[in-house]
Amino acid sequence: MVPRSVRTTLLLACSFVLPLAAAVEPAQVYRGTAHDALYGLCMDGQEGVAVGGAGLVIETADGGQTWSPTEAFTDSALLDISCGAGPHLIVAQSGGIFRPSNGSYEAVDSGTDARLLAVDGNSHGLAFAVGGFGTILRSEDGGLTWAAISTDWEAILNDFVEPHLYDVQVAESGVVTIVGEFELVVRSPDGGETWETVHTGEASLFGLNLNTDGSGYAVGQDGRVIRTADGGLTWVEVVTPSTGILLNVWSSAGGDVLISGIRNLLRSSDDGASWALVEGGDLNTGWYQGLVITSESGASAPTALLAGHQGSVIELQLN
Repeated sequence: MVPRSVRTTLLLACSFVLPLAAAVEPAQVYRGTAHDALYGLCMDGQEGVAVGGAGLVIETADGGQTWSPTEAFTDSALLDISCGAGPHLIVAQSGGIFRPSNGSYEAVDSGTDARLLAVDGNSHGLAFAVGGFGTILRSEDGGLTWAAISTDWEAILNDFVEPHLYDVQVAESGVVTIVGEFELVVRSPDGGETWETVHTGEASLFGLNLNTDGSGYAVGQDGRVIRTADGGLTWVEVVTPSTGILLNVWSSAGGDVLISGIRNLLRSSDDGASWALVEGGDLNTGWYQGLVITSESGASAPTALLAGHQGSVIELQLN
């Protein structure tokens, strides 16, 4: 099994897998030091923020073409930033949660010292943060105050373990979906009042993406990719050319999929029926966890921004 900390240092039987190598030349738009790492990335129009180790925060105001470090407000590792319709919340090690305030970020009381690995929220003020040892926190006021949700993991997993939870997505409707260790997918249809376990397995799941039409993907270790077509109620395995560690995923209702990871970047344009291993630059030697698509409509090809090792941000034209 891959060590539990990997993300912070970071079948369809009929599926036809096409292990082509699609060569691209990513544009390096920012690079930090050899010891820097970026874990979370968010774009809101032309403005964007990426967060990482030792309190690293970089910002862009021109759609990701140029980036600049900001004044540090903490020395904690910042492990994710929410990109939902609500405030862009940041979560960190030792239970840290930071909320936008007067052009910077201020700490709010999370009530926990657990490592928080992911955060998301919606425009109604509902937000969730998840992390180590089964930690689930809920806010109903846009991240100002938080309360822990108690979960009977023994009943869910039939084992005396508390799984690390690696990603969360909060829909505008209040549906909450969480993925984590043991290929766990848990779902709440009512903003965290009730929960159901909809999928389990062997591999840890590190990244999650769900679209408003109900389509979506989750990805993780050993090249694991699972897909849903009903908003996360049911999941099926998808075969890909990868056996590596996959950290993040973006997908569209039109069937485009991009998956980033450690020495892996996968792309499909037919909803996972075939895949290409994308190669170029340092995609086969480094890792990228932050992933956003900055243009998805019109005749021009979409553009992807990825953030990861050495504090790097790269731009890919997805022709």
